[in-house]
Amino acid sequence: MKILKNIYNWFIEIIKETLNLSWTLVGLVIATLTLTGSAQQITGLATLITLVIWLLTIGFRKGNDDTKKSASR
Repeated sequence: MKILKNIYNWFIEIIKETLNLSWTLVGLVIATLTLTGSAQQITGLATLITLVIWLLTIGFRKGNDDTKKSASR
């Protein structure tokens, strides 16, 4: 049951992070749609790779935020 709760929490974090990046993603999607040819493919692929890396590293960034908060107290 704890595994399901962790997966649920991770999924919620993914949604929050994606919403935080929404304007950046909108800009990158617009750029992808307005480009043509190989530039469009490269921009779309770079957008997807960056988004995946950003979401997979949530734990690292979250850990750094907690460390900074506790150090400032």
